[in-house]
Amino acid sequence: MNRLNRLIRPLSLLFFPVWLLACSFSAVAQDGSFKIGFVNTARVLKEAPQARKVEERLKAEFGPREAQLKEKRNEILALEDILKSDSATGSTQRRKFEREIRLKISQLKFLEQAFREDQNLRRNEEIRELQKVISNVLKMQGDSGEFDLILTEGVSYVSDQIDITPQTIEMLKQLPDSGEAGE
Repeated sequence: MNRLNRLIRPLSLLFFPVWLLACSFSAVAQDGSFKIGFVNTARVLKEAPQARKVEERLKAEFGPREAQLKEKRNEILALEDILKSDSATGSTQRRKFEREIRLKISQLKFLEQAFREDQNLRRNEEIRELQKVISNVLKMQGDSGEFDLILTEGVSYVSDQIDITPQTIEMLKQLPDSGEAGE
């Protein structure tokens, strides 16, 4: 029975929205005034001017730190080259040099991991803010009376007839530089 529940639950989560949508179609099909739109959020996140500004801000914020990491990588490579080319050093001196390189490598790995975590946190914060702006634009499109339903995710096929991604991107371009959409 437990195994059956594990099979039924994902299927019910998949079919319930489809069933709900089908019921909606039949309910409004009688008067024929139901209008659906679809927005490709991946495309919007790639093409919207606000998305480009987010990338620019992140590059400006993390560029100097990334340059420091690159400098540290180059420093380690230079030390490794010196170690390879300098065969005249004694074994004690060589071990000390190798230890120093290993220490620098482990410090670099730690710094790179901290950098990636900080960058991912900031990127996620910025994307959440951008998604709020996009959501506000979609709400504006729906409230304007043009659409009864706007879908954004989990759609297998969309015809060009209901794809409103270009209009959404155009509305995002029309927003003031602050990127805030009015409610």
